Amino acid sequence: MRILFVAPWIPAGIRPRSHTILDLLAESHEVRFLGLVHDAAETELARDLPVADPLLVGNPKWARLVRSGRALLTGRSLQTGYADPRGLRAALRAEIASWRPDVVHLNVFRTAHLVEACGDTPVLIDLDEFRSDYYAQLAATGSNPLWRALGRVEHRRMKAREDDLVARGVPIIVSAAGDDRPGTHVVRSPCDLPRRAALPEGPPEVLFVGRLSYEANVAGLRWFLDECWPGIRAAVPGVRLTIVGSEPPADLSARAGDGVTLHADVPDVAPYYARATVAIAPIFRGTGVQLKLIQALSVGVPVVVTPTVAERAEVRDHEHALVAATPAEWVSAIAEVAGSPALATRLADNGRDWAVAHHGREAVRAQLAVAYSTLSKPGFPAAPSSHTLT
Repeated sequence: MRILFVAPWIPAGIRPRSHTILDLLAESHEVRFLGLVHDAAETELARDLPVADPLLVGNPKWARLVRSGRALLTGRSLQTGYADPRGLRAALRAEIASWRPDVVHLNVFRTAHLVEACGDTPVLIDLDEFRSDYYAQLAATGSNPLWRALGRVEHRRMKAREDDLVARGVPIIVSAAGDDRPGTHVVRSPCDLPRRAALPEGPPEVLFVGRLSYEANVAGLRWFLDECWPGIRAAVPGVRLTIVGSEPPADLSARAGDGVTLHADVPDVAPYYARATVAIAPIFRGTGVQLKLIQALSVGVPVVVTPTVAERAEVRDHEHALVAATPAEWVSAIAEVAGSPALATRLADNGRDWAVAHHGREAVRAQLAVAYSTLSKPGFPAAPSSHTLT
């Protein structure tokens, strides 16, 4: 099958879902890539993509900001305005006309405005999640008035476009089960991190991994530091907190010290998982399945999560992870893992099995095949019958 993969960025380690799905498709099919680059560093990243001769369109910062501002005034989603530089649609149409792909694979909501530009070519869009749900949560519970205002604006605009895609029968990929909208298929985020050799020795270490430019991560981490960390330090002698993330805000960087260390923009998270006693996902807003949960379970690190994270991922308390809601429950859960190697080992074993079964490479390959099989349904031109997704 000929697949044209279109993304608003260069899939790389910081975006493991899109990178691994692109890699899975390229293993068995003829794949070309069309994507946006922000700077010379992203252009260099494109050299490592699992495809030959990627087609790149520039999307400089000043232009992104101008288009986002214009979108705010014209009623478009800021997300699609951000990723709609001059030349992108022309490049897409030219590639379709010259190469004639069997399907265009659009990556995340930021490419949702390109569906019409694909003409009669079958389209599949990996939304990852119905992102308007997150903005609805942000509108109700955002950490400041500006975030709440952004949530109100983007929720309404994104939902209108998502509803339009569903109504038109565009096949949609999401990363978490539980959404039964027509044409929606679950393809979980792939994760094949190797399991660490053994439980770590030394002082207990609590680990948070995540993008610190993401409001839900920052809000959850601030809550953990303010409400839970003092009690954990009192209950678990010698405990340390390690925060690993990109683009940390100044107030979080200032929290380093007194048992807290912060590592920004690291090239590899594996060394931090290797020495962690327990990983945490104190997230109260969000959609989809938290990558920090998937990674930790794949490596074999016990995890403490909020009920929100557990419900989205469909992991069970004291079987795959520990679930905690209140500060007292978080203190108790982390103390329990730190004080019981037997519990830590059981959670690590069960969590690893869960991660392989749902997010391992072969599991995701099978999920992709189901999603791609919908391209032969009425309403979309059928892909040639001789082509199958293996």
